[in-house]
Amino acid sequence: MAHRVLVVDPDDVARAATVEALRGAGIEVVADCATGHQALAVAAQGDPTIGLVDLSLSDMSAEALARRLREIVDVEIIAQVSFASVGQVAPVLAVAPTAFVVKGKVTDLIEAIRSVGEASTGTISPELVQPVLDELQRRYEFEQARSRELETTVARLEAMSVTDWLTGLKNHRFFFERLGEEFERARRYDRPLAVLMGDLDDFKKINDTLGHHVGDDVLRDLGDIVRESTRDSDVACRVGGEEIGVIIPETDPQGAIAAAERIRTAVLRHGFEAGTVTISLGVAVFPFHAPDAKSLVEAADRALYAAKRSGKNRSHMVGGGWAGVASSEPALSPVVSTLIEALRLRSAELVEHSLRVAGLAVQIGAVLEQRADQLERLRVAAMLHDVGFLAIPDQLLFQRSPLDDDAWEIIHAHVIQGHSLVADAVHDDIAQAILTHHERFDGGGYPHGLSGDSIPLEGRILHVADAFDAMRSHRPYRRAMSVPQAQTQLVSGAGSQFDPLVVDALIEGSTVHKLTG
Repeated sequence: MAHRVLVVDPDDVARAATVEALRGAGIEVVADCATGHQALAVAAQGDPTIGLVDLSLSDMSAEALARRLREIVDVEIIAQVSFASVGQVAPVLAVAPTAFVVKGKVTDLIEAIRSVGEASTGTISPELVQPVLDELQRRYEFEQARSRELETTVARLEAMSVTDWLTGLKNHRFFFERLGEEFERARRYDRPLAVLMGDLDDFKKINDTLGHHVGDDVLRDLGDIVRESTRDSDVACRVGGEEIGVIIPETDPQGAIAAAERIRTAVLRHGFEAGTVTISLGVAVFPFHAPDAKSLVEAADRALYAAKRSGKNRSHMVGGGWAGVASSEPALSPVVSTLIEALRLRSAELVEHSLRVAGLAVQIGAVLEQRADQLERLRVAAMLHDVGFLAIPDQLLFQRSPLDDDAWEIIHAHVIQGHSLVADAVHDDIAQAILTHHERFDGGGYPHGLSGDSIPLEGRILHVADAFDAMRSHRPYRRAMSVPQAQTQLVSGAGSQFDPLVVDALIEGSTVHKLTG
């Protein structure tokens, strides 16, 4: 390919020598100029294909000239650098010259011109290799740092766009976007998905009496409490003024009501500047309570409203199961709270089991038409039914191998130990339920061998709920039973180990019944 070269060099002698050398090599020179402005004036008329630009121009920078030349004609740039200016190639890199040559090295220049437009990647004089590479490395590192900064900025902006500024929880938009994703996953793989909707009780009073700044502090604390009370896999959001929504994947109704209770009790126990603050929560689980994501939220909202109507400070399950109550009963005394926390420190697994038993026991009690105050005492009794294990030695409590008769005698004593620990701090119905939750319907249980109706109803309910959850839990010596298998075991023991009416109530209860569907 024949090239037409425009030579731009402020050194008259050097420029003349360059023109002579190029023409001697058969390369056409369309013009030679001493300044950048002269070069721009002749470029449009001469239509050069290559601009040979010396870096020592005085009227404008070589970089500026190269850019303006390319605006006028389709031209390739070859940068010419004197030995004294070898370290000054950085600015012209921005216009991506085809070649870099040292001034006076005619062979390099001719090779560079002839390589333009061919498969060659360009020419660079040896003296310029290191300065060019150093500058390229500097620019590469700058762009990398800029790219990382840009990525960080984008991530921060994305996080801000889905994060509530006050609570630090995700926001309303994120809740519904993520719910759609989690629902599709749950539906595709036939897995449960729980939604909790919570609302602070009487929050308007806090703002009206103490001021909005105190209300904001309450909401900030609420964000911390909800984060600490949920798993990493859960999605906690602020979906309204004082309203939260939590998406809980892979969680059945019993686990969901237990999760709601963790949040409720954590809020109740928190030392807010505003004083005691409570929260009511509604719970719904796919596929048991709703067929799609929209209906799932609506069901949880209905349960939340039911919790509000029932007295607030409650976790309410769709279908009637609920836990918690705003009350000054001894069951919520510091002694009881301390015992539960002590048991949690001893064995978090026992407390999780107790939470599940509490949810199930309340559901059974609701089917048996117990009053609200009776259901609350039943819930507290279930929460405390294993508190006697605080008195059991570690080597027995955590023993994996089979227990001998002496060890079982000590284990059986946990009901008496538990009764003794709480008897003076709770309602007598709660204490009696703890004492009798291992009595059998046929009289073969412990500690007193009671039978039939001589066992308090609360004790009979706890016995069934406790056994059902134990069957549904993994053990070192067996796998967890399915819901139908556990129900079959209960039915087979009805009339001997278990009260038949309580077994029927468990099976017919709304939550467990839907679990089998």
